[in-house]
Amino acid sequence: MAMDQLITLRTLPVSALMQKDFHIIKGSCTVAEALQIMKKSNESGLIVEPRNEDDCYGIVTEKDILEKVIDPGEDIHRDPWNTPVFQIMSKPIISVDPSLRIKYALRLMKRTNIRRLTVMENNVILGVLNMTDVLHAVEELPAHDSHVAR
Repeated sequence: MAMDQLITLRTLPVSALMQKDFHIIKGSCTVAEALQIMKKSNESGLIVEPRNEDDCYGIVTEKDILEKVIDPGEDIHRDPWNTPVFQIMSKPIISVDPSLRIKYALRLMKRTNIRRLTVMENNVILGVLNMTDVLHAVEELPAHDSHVAR
């Protein structure tokens, strides 16, 4: 029974599990401001809007901030209050269609070594799917008694 539900979960479209409540910030926003937005909204990543029509969306994550600002390595000093997000964000973002099945989204994340995908349709962001969303959905499946840790 539980395995059937897991199989069903894997074949759901990403639109079923994506977060529809997400923030889009300007690249000129400082790292400190981005951290405040992340804290208030309980998000681990923020979409960064394109600067102009020739540009593309980016994303800034907690990992970007930790690795590129908090502890970027020897002889590199970045001030979160004066560093704009566009200097540390990842770009372009990897986006998928809302109808893509969860299992293929997970494979794409694994192959590209990312933890979140932007869900887009007609160049409009509909939501964000991250690995944690999928794990939470699995946690909510009814447990099969013989497999429950005691």
